[in-house]
Amino acid sequence: MGFEYDRIVEITTLPNSAGAVFANPAGQKTYIRLVVLHNSNSTAEAVKLYNVPDNAGAVGTAGTTNEFYSRSMAAGETVTMEFAIPGLVLEDGNDTIQGVTTTASKVTIQAYGGKE
Repeated sequence: MGFEYDRIVEITTLPNSAGAVFANPAGQKTYIRLVVLHNSNSTAEAVKLYNVPDNAGAVGTAGTTNEFYSRSMAAGETVTMEFAIPGLVLEDGNDTIQGVTTTASKVTIQAYGGKE
């Protein structure tokens, strides 16, 4: 069977304190290949994304050691990040992609990839 791409994170907004936008289910391997961010605010937003490993099966904590994206996004700006194969791999239950922005509910995020 061939590898099928899917929507991993349906469009949602980032919070103003680090929080999970995707938590990998137990028994699943997830490959994040594409992330789309959009700042719908009328001012710039500081955006950070984290690839956080689980903490003994529970959701881990976002921090500088797992941050993979940090940028000030201009008002109305859209950023597309494409990751080479295999992408960001989440293997354990509660491995997460977390995000934070200056103002809650102003920056949207979507992610696409595959699941095994």
